[in-house]
Amino acid sequence: MEKKDIIILVVVFLGVGLSLYRRFVQKKGNANIGGKDSKSSSAFSSSSKDDDYEPYSKK
Repeated sequence: MEKKDIIILVVVFLGVGLSLYRRFVQKKGNANIGGKDSKSSSAFSSSSKDDDYEPYSKK
């Protein structure tokens, strides 16, 4: 493959990727994807719990 063939393939793949991304965003209705207001659960929640856990307390 020549250099121009590789450049053409890269441009085609970028165009297809951009088209698919725009279709995905339209399907979601421009919803907040991965933002702060999303209701996704996290392994380490930032909510404060009163569980009296002290890892180095030597009880």
